Amino acid sequence: MPPEATAARARVGAELRRLRVAAGMSGDQVARTLGWSQSKVSRAEGGLHSITVSDVADLLAVYGADGELRAELLGATAADNGEGAWIVRTGRDDGHPDPGAAPGFGTARIRHHQPVQLPGLLRTREYARAVAQATGDSDPDARADAWMRRQEVLTTVDGVRYEVVLDARALLLAVAPVEAVRHQILSLAVRARRLPRLDLRVIPIGRPLPVFASTGFMMYDFRAAGSRPLVRVECPAGDAFFAAPDDITRYAALFAALQSAALDPTESAGYLRSLAADLERYWPEPAAAAS
Repeated sequence: MPPEATAARARVGAELRRLRVAAGMSGDQVARTLGWSQSKVSRAEGGLHSITVSDVADLLAVYGADGELRAELLGATAADNGEGAWIVRTGRDDGHPDPGAAPGFGTARIRHHQPVQLPGLLRTREYARAVAQATGDSDPDARADAWMRRQEVLTTVDGVRYEVVLDARALLLAVAPVEAVRHQILSLAVRARRLPRLDLRVIPIGRPLPVFASTGFMMYDFRAAGSRPLVRVECPAGDAFFAAPDDITRYAALFAALQSAALDPTESAGYLRSLAADLERYWPEPAAAAS
């Protein structure tokens, strides 16, 4: 086994132990929950034996870990095992992905394309609550608060570089009152100018596209030596992950093409302000919305 693979196992194991302790669970409790032996939990945390992506996903579900931290741990495990693709179910009754905790040991860069909805890392609290309610979340306020905490990754000293290509049509979903949506759009324009780690590019409504992605996706680059990029595609029932080099190359080329098709960050901020000022043009009349 190459040294970097051993380092990956040790890194994953240490993080799994940290998560278990933070959850206030003993190894025996975790083993009983998953139907494992206690020694299997110990081996996973010790980093001396190989562990599957599926097993890591099961442990993360027990600890309530999601978001970038889950991607990091699954990606490191896949790099160690040579697994190229896998699916992880959300395990949530409402089928809506958890925002989860902030990254645990090092997401350096996220490339994110969204053609249908506004990413959680860019939502205002009011808009985040409205989205949670519209997707059937049992506690929209708690979900919105969780997203607000997650957004700290964009403002901390060692924060993540976040590159987003957003289809403007995603901002026209009537999940909130028109003034709440307007405030959300204007908030994006402000963040595009003020957050140095945010690269926000918007594809305007009606712009001809030489390239198209029918689903949103996220690409993660991690800080740890020997780690590999990872692609995550979200859906209500779970997430699909891709780590094979050919898949990473394909998604990287697609994201670069989408960036080129979009307005640059300065143009995007101006477009967002114009869109907010003219929002009623795209909004249904109250009578039409009620019919």
